Amino acid sequence: MIDKVSVADCTLCGACINACPTDAIRLKKQYLDFCYPDIDADLCINCNKCELSCPILGEKSKPENGFPIAFAAKSKNDEVRIRSSSGGAFYEFADKMLKDGGYVCGAVFDEGFHVKHIVSNSKNDVYRMMGSKYAQSDMGYCYREIKDVLEKGHKVLFSGCPCQVAGLRTFLGKEYRNLLLVELICHGIPSDQMLQVYIRMQEKKYGAKLKRMEFRNKTKGWHNSAVRMEFENGKIYAEPMTIDAFMQGYFRGVSLKKSCFSCQFRNFASGSDLTIGDFWGAEIEMSHIDDNKGLSVVISNSQKGTVFLEKTMTSCVPVKMDNILKYNQALVRPFSIGEQRTVFYKYATEKGAEKAIEQFFHEKLLQKIKRKSRFTLRCVWYIIRGKEKPLY
Repeated sequence: MIDKVSVADCTLCGACINACPTDAIRLKKQYLDFCYPDIDADLCINCNKCELSCPILGEKSKPENGFPIAFAAKSKNDEVRIRSSSGGAFYEFADKMLKDGGYVCGAVFDEGFHVKHIVSNSKNDVYRMMGSKYAQSDMGYCYREIKDVLEKGHKVLFSGCPCQVAGLRTFLGKEYRNLLLVELICHGIPSDQMLQVYIRMQEKKYGAKLKRMEFRNKTKGWHNSAVRMEFENGKIYAEPMTIDAFMQGYFRGVSLKKSCFSCQFRNFASGSDLTIGDFWGAEIEMSHIDDNKGLSVVISNSQKGTVFLEKTMTSCVPVKMDNILKYNQALVRPFSIGEQRTVFYKYATEKGAEKAIEQFFHEKLLQKIKRKSRFTLRCVWYIIRGKEKPLY
């Protein structure tokens, strides 16, 4: 029985749930927080497969000798880049995998705007996987599906946070030549329940159900990405990421999972073949190719990753790792936990989630921040460099 991992360490990767032969493990909801594994003792047969699959209890991986190697990359299709959070690297990888007859596993929104991982060989589903989704993804039984597809000889590209990549690896228990593991540069993962509260607040404010949501809309350019929400009555909400209330909770660490503050899978310890994310600092380091439509950083951690990258991304330029780490500290160190998370959850428990969000990230404060461009830029700088900034 998996009782060796505390709530503070559990990453919710889903490996234990997928590994359990009797389906004795389910996710149990906690108010505003995350859904953690809960074991039905009547169904548990003490086979310990859950513990054997847990990446927290297993050995951590390291990049192959001579790696990592970093690149600046972007899709040659501007429409793909505009639709993507950064430079379109994920889409190009997924498109290549589909053309090779393979499958892709990535995160999508369901009809209720909950985030979940799906396995698919459909181009339409790949479109759904595009774009950042700042909430905990429900892995369901994706790992089982992936194993089944791999055993049948098909290729699979898995895309997820480092802990999810590590979870898949430990679940599988062996290397597969036909599996490509792609991890996202991860600042941390917010609670899905927090996102649902925020969506309900916005629906109440705009008087209609949410129809479409983008966390990284590029209407005003990559450097001015905005949270955009379209409602069924035609009304539109759009605010910069540095102003949006939900993203404020994310950037300040208030809504992040407990294990994110002591993440064991940063610094390329997940076992991924490729690492992708935003090329923050591109306007300084790569100004000659930064056109404000989005630029990806792609880091190869294995020979398999390099070979796939060479076959996929024709618009790809080698860069120094130091130039990446300078602006992407989330690669190597976790966000520092502060008292504000504890204070927020205490307030939310006593007064309710909506009041807590309004109190900590109320509109007057956010508009004040918006007017003070220097402070806004300082917010962005803290985000990029991986530093924690004060709540007010």
